[in-house]
Amino acid sequence: MSWVIGLILIAVFYFYFSNKKKTTTPISKNKSSNDSQGSGKSFLPPMPSGYQIFAKNLPVAGIQHRKEEALKFAKSSNPVLSLERELHNKFDSNAIKLIGLSGSTQYFIGYLPKEISAQIIGTGMYENVKARLGRIYISNNDFLDIQYQVIGPKADKKQFNEFLSNQLADSSQKDYFKFFSLPIPNGLTAGQAEQAISEHQKSSKNEELEEWEGYTKILEEFDDQDFRDGYYLKKVSKTILMEAISQLKAQGKTYKYLSDNIDEVAERIIELKPDLKKQI
Repeated sequence: MSWVIGLILIAVFYFYFSNKKKTTTPISKNKSSNDSQGSGKSFLPPMPSGYQIFAKNLPVAGIQHRKEEALKFAKSSNPVLSLERELHNKFDSNAIKLIGLSGSTQYFIGYLPKEISAQIIGTGMYENVKARLGRIYISNNDFLDIQYQVIGPKADKKQFNEFLSNQLADSSQKDYFKFFSLPIPNGLTAGQAEQAISEHQKSSKNEELEEWEGYTKILEEFDDQDFRDGYYLKKVSKTILMEAISQLKAQGKTYKYLSDNIDEVAERIIELKPDLKKQI
């Protein structure tokens, strides 16, 4: 009889502990950084025969002005890129538009970097080069990064490189170096600057790149006469513009915030320099 009681006790203990194990709250797993920050996708379609990379990890210039179109393209199916010359661009005679394609739908998402366009047009290679989509990244707050390559015939690569190696870094490239407090070597060429910028962007945080985008958007807006006319502003010197921005940043406002609320910059400029306001 005692052995029966023993078996019953064993069964009771087994039932109790097995149920306790089942009802224990499982440890929650943290989401990956990609889930909390956004998602990215790589593309890189096959390289055409006889072609090679001329420039890689390129940003889309002016994408902040075409964010809505760029996001549509980024979220489209089977996205690819193409190039389109903009002959009548009043700011840059070498301007080349970056067109996103998804089936028969086109999206004007921005431009090639100015120095790359100058390189392509200066070497007469516009008809031969192509844009090759590399990667699209979209954060949860719709920060967008589209990277791509410019590819061209292998036989033309040397000429392409030599053109850039003989050009000094332009003001926009030097501005990037200054913004991120990077040293600017004497005699820095456009090619060296482009390579350094590309490497720096790969190791930069999204928040830092958003600040750079905000900064460049503000500069571009106040350089645009149509934009200034909307605020009845005369031409604003960079010194005055940066002073206005500096005062607003001292209040804790970021470049990204100011680029999204650019009225505040215009108002501060008028406070600093009332004579910049046009008489209506």
